[in-house]
Amino acid sequence: MKNTICLLLYLVSINIGFAQDAEVQKKLKNFDKQMEQVMKDWNMPGVGVGVVKNGKLVFMKGYGYRDYEKKLPITGNTLFQIASNTKLFTATAVGFLVDQGKLDWDKPIKTFVPSIQFYNNELNNTITVRDMLAHRTGVTRHDLIWYKSDFNRSQLFDKLKYLEPAQPLRQGFLYNNLMYAASGHIIDLIEGKKWETYVQEKILNPLKMNNTFFSIADMKKQQDIFVPFNEKRDTNILYKIPYLEQTDGLGPAGSMISNINDLSNWLIALMNKGKFDEKQIIPEAVVNATKAPSIALNNSLLEQGFTEVLNPFYGMGRQTASYRGHQLLLHGGDFDGIHSQISYMPQDNIGVIVFVIGDHGFSYNSITYNIYEHLLG
Repeated sequence: MKNTICLLLYLVSINIGFAQDAEVQKKLKNFDKQMEQVMKDWNMPGVGVGVVKNGKLVFMKGYGYRDYEKKLPITGNTLFQIASNTKLFTATAVGFLVDQGKLDWDKPIKTFVPSIQFYNNELNNTITVRDMLAHRTGVTRHDLIWYKSDFNRSQLFDKLKYLEPAQPLRQGFLYNNLMYAASGHIIDLIEGKKWETYVQEKILNPLKMNNTFFSIADMKKQQDIFVPFNEKRDTNILYKIPYLEQTDGLGPAGSMISNINDLSNWLIALMNKGKFDEKQIIPEAVVNATKAPSIALNNSLLEQGFTEVLNPFYGMGRQTASYRGHQLLLHGGDFDGIHSQISYMPQDNIGVIVFVIGDHGFSYNSITYNIYEHLLG
């Protein structure tokens, strides 16, 4: 047990061939020591951190291991499941169709996709794609329909009509993965090509995200990949757990796999109004639409006595809040044994990517906020 803890405290820092920003390094001078303590306190197998500033990846470090058993380091190319951080890719892909006039954010989706069926005619005549992407349909999660199931996307799409609302439309935030799976299938129905192909062509290829994938099968063909570990209950023992692989039907809600290097390009484009390498990859109107507030979230942290994060809203595929007076856009992603957070402060031109291996060390919020604390002084 003592040896296990000692090994866990071993800190791996990887320089991946880019010039670490001197100012950022100076502001984060105590961060490594703090991360060492966090790794110890939470018994974390591994954490990957990236910082984007002024259009560049300026900081990347791995703490612990991407494979705890083999003691393999985390690098900028280590592949992780990004889980629900997939949602913004889907909302953006839908935005391309809106930009082309093939969809409308705020007209009933049935106008454009007659085959879609919800629980009753009121919903059929009213629900928009913004409602679906903002989790404000009034239909709750029903996650056991897709979790570890073999249902394909078309089958999940057909099951929407059985999901009884838990509250009135647009009266509250009810997170729903199935609405994102359905939104991806809508792309298939309108464009005649799978969501994966559309995202690859419209987003990944132009952003040079050449090492981003849609399945564990494809990830396993690569060398630099994460391995999920967890902590045995009431012990400090870490053990390997299986990947969550049954994500094909869920797809647009959470199947994507990427690394810090690729995701830095994604952040650069989002932070630059959709531009990358001086080219307009994502229409600026789509970037703005996805971050615009669509439904209010609870001030739950304020209710607990924490005043840093105030007045959160959900847009489409991400939420926005005020962090110590700075606008913060963010989304988390959570699968078995792997958790991610992708965020940025548009007025400060700072973005942060965090991956955490292990459900017991589910702490990407505190790591993300700590980085912003350092960078904002």
